[in-house]
Amino acid sequence: MKVGDLVTHGSRFIREYDIEPGEVGIVMVLDPEEIGDPEEVLVLWSDGELCNHSMEYLEVVNESR
Repeated sequence: MKVGDLVTHGSRFIREYDIEPGEVGIVMVLDPEEIGDPEEVLVLWSDGELCNHSMEYLEVVNESR
């Protein structure tokens, strides 16, 4: 996963948090807290919300070039 990738919530996240699937976001920053966590990303979601997420809860829809 890298900056610019389009992502959606993974099935594990959807199950655990009982959310509706289908929202799309774009990866804005890798390791947003700058603590050396290569698995944490900042995502800008289609509803305008910015959220930190672990990559394990996301699925890449379309990779950036």
